[in-house]
Formats: sequence, structure tokens, C-alpha cells
Amino acid sequence: MQPKSVFWKRRQVLAGLGSLGAWALSQGSPFAQNTSQSSVDLGSLSWADILERARGSSVNWAMWSGSEAINGFVDGWVKSQLQERYGIRLNRIPLTDTVEAVNKVIGEVQAGLLSGGSIDLIWINGNNFRTLKQGNLLFGPFAEKLPSLPFYDPADIATDFGLPTEGYSAPYTGNYFLMAYDAERVPNPPQSYAELLAWAEANPGRFTYVAPPDFHGSRFLLSAFYGVTGGYAQYSGPDFDADLWSRQSPALVEYLRKLDPFLWRQGQTYPPTFARLAELFANGEVWLIPTFIDQVILRKGNGQFPPSTTPYGIPGTSLIDPSFTAIPINAANPWGAMVLAEVLASPEGQLEKFKPEVWGDLPLIDVSRLSADYQTAFAQLEAAAGIPIQEAIAGAVPIVNSEYTVQLEALWQQQVLPG
Repeated sequence: MQPKSVFWKRRQVLAGLGSLGAWALSQGSPFAQNTSQSSVDLGSLSWADILERARGSSVNWAMWSGSEAINGFVDGWVKSQLQERYGIRLNRIPLTDTVEAVNKVIGEVQAGLLSGGSIDLIWINGNNFRTLKQGNLLFGPFAEKLPSLPFYDPADIATDFGLPTEGYSAPYTGNYFLMAYDAERVPNPPQSYAELLAWAEANPGRFTYVAPPDFHGSRFLLSAFYGVTGGYAQYSGPDFDADLWSRQSPALVEYLRKLDPFLWRQGQTYPPTFARLAELFANGEVWLIPTFIDQVILRKGNGQFPPSTTPYGIPGTSLIDPSFTAIPINAANPWGAMVLAEVLASPEGQLEKFKPEVWGDLPLIDVSRLSADYQTAFAQLEAAAGIPIQEAIAGAVPIVNSEYTVQLEALWQQQVLPG
């Protein structure tokens, strides 16, 4: 069993983020002035001007690095594109959690480092984006400068967990969080969270989820919250509703406590990472898992998951989970960061990462806006994935204000985590 202190340590990091974020918000005027100045400078530049400023530079990208496949995509294709096309050197800064980069930016600015910061670009979404944006700690707005932005549906990139992006982030991934099962072992997968509990009782030890606050575990909590309390729509407003939370959250605690005894190892321990959960599924210890669909595409494609692995959505609870890239206000090289963001958002970048043997990440780009050749290439990759992608992601719903996730993580630790 993983000791409870591990989870308390992570919560303390989040608490630290909260206090730093509050400090950043209290310092609004200086940072708002800095942001305004960067906007004026940026607004006067063409894309050719930005390329000229970026050429021959180095760019530091802070990103979650818990996947060998994603790291390989970045260290291989992305790095070579930057070097060969623009003479830009890429330095990947590995993170176990994006909050590390957010704390770094806030700490640097708090110490007076308003330029020349150590991070140029962050792979980001949710509460981390909210903290930096509301603290006026992001460079921009820059996204409208990217040549590939017209290939995106504005509705798909207008908000991040309910917060308007307003050009302070660029589109990157188009993932979905749902369920996957081994069809040879599970002929009739559960179609609701009530059915999931009944299925777990009938198949003890064959289901589990990653321990929150790892983001895979946190996504499961949100999905379950939707499924147990009556759906997504009631939480869809731009703000966190504390009264609604107080009324609805006890039902989730009750559900998870009922589920616990029927989980893998009787719920006395949880896989600490998705990599561990994937091992349990691959070796047949568990038969049904909550997962991002890209992991099914990747691991089924490379032979880790059995050929009978099938992704599907429990109606009303699968999550549309896009993520973005953003530039800190004190970035040493915002121009190189913009070029990197463009490479990632480009049709070429979206196609490359969609390849099952590369990453399997679904495109966030609107394929219908691309040339016929690109549309054909994306269609061929979807067919090659060998899974019912469109059927699996149908009916997925957005992730709401990130404060719900923060509260879910704390609730799980305090009222569900054993010991």
C-alpha cells in the first residue's frame, strides 16, 4: 500500500500553489502592465518577424514526461523539425506534474525575474492555466499569430476548463478520457456508474483506477462525479458552485466507499501511475480500466494491450480533455516558444502524433478544414488504429471549472483513501 504521507505531500504542493497564486493575483498591476507591453510588441510583428527573432535560438519546453512514447515524439520529430527548419534547439524540461513549472514561474516572478526566465513554453491546461492566466503571468495573446490557428474550430479552443483562453494558449492535444475493456473477458461492459459498481461486485479485483492526484486518477473522479450525481450540465457554469458541491459531493464519497472493497487488492492500494495500471491490464489482473483513448491506440498498436482491447464511453461521463501550450510572462525566448507552439499545432504535427506507432493522440485540429490530402491521411490513420474511435468518443462532455477537480482530489484523500 502506498503510504498516505505521499498524498499529503502532493496536497501540500497544491496548497503552496494556491498561496502563490493568491500572491500573484494580489500583484495584478505590475504584471498587467508587463502583459500589456508584451501585447504591444507582439501586435506589431508579422510571422516572418517572429521567425527571424527565433532563428538560431534555444527554447526550453517544460512538459509532463511520464510517457516514453510522448517523450520520443518530442525528442525525435519535434526536435528535428525545429532544428532543420528553423535552426532552433529544443531543450525538454521533464516534469512529473505541471504544477512544478507553474510554481517555478511564480517563484521567479516573485523574486523579481520579470524576463530571462528558465521556462519558455509549458504544456498546460486546467487549474495550472487558470493560475497563471488569472495572475497575469502569461505572455500574449499570441495564438492568433500562429499560421495554423485557422485550421481549428474556435469553439474547440475558446475555453480551458471553462476559462476563456483569449489567445494566451495554443492548441496541442485532443484527447478523451473514457473506459477500455478486454472484450474476451468482458462480454457486456457496464453502461453506467451504477452498473460499474454491480460489475465490480460480480468481478472482484478486476477493476481499479490510478490514485489521485495523478491526473489519470483525477479524471476518473470527475467522470464518476458526473455519473453518480446526475450529469455534467449542472456544473457547466464558468464558476465553481460551492453550494452545489456541498449538496452533491457526499453521493460520490458514498459511491467510492462502496466500490473500494471490490477493487484490485480490495482497494487497500491503488496503482500510483497509469504505467502501472497499464501493466495490470496487460497481464490480465484487471479487465476494465479508465484511460485516455490515446493510450489504447498506442498500447494496442505496440502489442502491450491485447488485440481484444476496446475503448468505449459510459454515456454522459466520458471527458473531452484538450490541452494547450502557453508562454510564461518572463520567458527568455517567447519567439522560439511561438515557433514550437506552431510546430505542435500544425497539420504536420497533429498528423505525426496521431500515428499509432508514435503516440496515438487524437487531433485537436479540425480535419475538415484541411486539404484533401491531409483529410485522407488522417482518415487512413484512424482506420489503422483498429478501434472504433468515433463510436468511443461520441457523447463525450467537457471538463468543468478546475476547482471541482481540486476539491475532488482533496475529498478522495480525506474521505476515501484508506489508512
